[in-house]
Amino acid sequence: MRDARKDDGFRGALRGFAASVAREASTFYWRHAGIVAFLSLAGFTIAFLAIAQLRPIYNWDALPYIAASVRDQFGSAEQIHQHAYSILQQATSVEEFTELTQLDAYRQRQFTDASALMSMLGMYEIKWLYISLLKVLERFVGPLAAFDVINAVALIILSVSIGLWLRATRLSGFAPLVVALMFVLQLQGFAVTQQPDFLGNTLLIAALLSYDREKNWLGSALLFLAILTRPDQIAVAGILMALAWYLGDRNIRIFALTFAISFVCWRIADHSVHSIGWWPHFWFSTYQIQEDMTNFRPDFSLKVYVTAIGLNLYRSLFHNTWLAAYVVALSLGVRIYFRHAVPDVRLQVLLFTCLLSVAAKYVIFPLHDGRIYFAPLFVFFLIALKISSNASASAPLREH
Repeated sequence: MRDARKDDGFRGALRGFAASVAREASTFYWRHAGIVAFLSLAGFTIAFLAIAQLRPIYNWDALPYIAASVRDQFGSAEQIHQHAYSILQQATSVEEFTELTQLDAYRQRQFTDASALMSMLGMYEIKWLYISLLKVLERFVGPLAAFDVINAVALIILSVSIGLWLRATRLSGFAPLVVALMFVLQLQGFAVTQQPDFLGNTLLIAALLSYDREKNWLGSALLFLAILTRPDQIAVAGILMALAWYLGDRNIRIFALTFAISFVCWRIADHSVHSIGWWPHFWFSTYQIQEDMTNFRPDFSLKVYVTAIGLNLYRSLFHNTWLAAYVVALSLGVRIYFRHAVPDVRLQVLLFTCLLSVAAKYVIFPLHDGRIYFAPLFVFFLIALKISSNASASAPLREH
């Protein structure tokens, strides 16, 4: 029989060796945290740029965005329709183009009826900044490359803003975790498509992280651009202003000015395009698709509104991760509120803004797509990481 004391001695030595290796590895890792952050974000950026070129994904929404960007250049609906479809037909395979035009009754109607496609454009033109960028860029690089350029710029802004925030908060070592978090929140579902959502999310993330770094004017400029890209971001600006006032943020005037200017510009943009209004858009996007939006003006229905809320909650559970992430965020927010003192008013404002913005967006326009809620959820988890890290770092000092 082997001596138990020898076994205990061997296990003790093995555990000591493992602990020593782990300690040295941890020291080495955190000593080079800046390099880790750079490599993580650079790899993330390069990978997405490569994917966009090697495996392009053509979303149906590219058609109305192309059509909206050339609306003033052609004289008839038929010319606009032909222009948009011919561009995608040249860029896609026979199978891909068939899917874009024949997958369901809605796509078949849009493919065969130019007036039906034109009736949809109001829902796309409201993304004023995105359409404006397409109009400018397509003159130099063409329509499809214009989408890629916008996404590439958005990707660079996202990576740089995250990198600057990680460096400012001394959390660079968490860069791999931050990159993984973006995939958990399904960034890959919209980051390479022909939609304004990637740019809108990127600008909002950069704005909120700038606010956290006390770069208020930069944050306000980015938030303003985010609202011009996706008008639903006005909810974030409104909640940010209200919470800044309620919690006593000393820069409430900046938040109020940002909201006021954004609201006025949004209303001007809304009246300068062929907007169909909130309720018809709500009906189409959250309740029941219409093949032609011409003269579609249904009366408000509480039944339809409640049905849309419930239906898209169901879709969110089975097709997206944002709802589960939101439940985790709410639980984490409660834990932070009761377990960690957050004396920094700006952190309180940003933390609650992110949580309330998700709920406000869903109540106003209950889409099940995670791309709508990506930015506030992502920033919430970053702020929570910062608070938890600061609490952990100060714990030994409090004990001492």
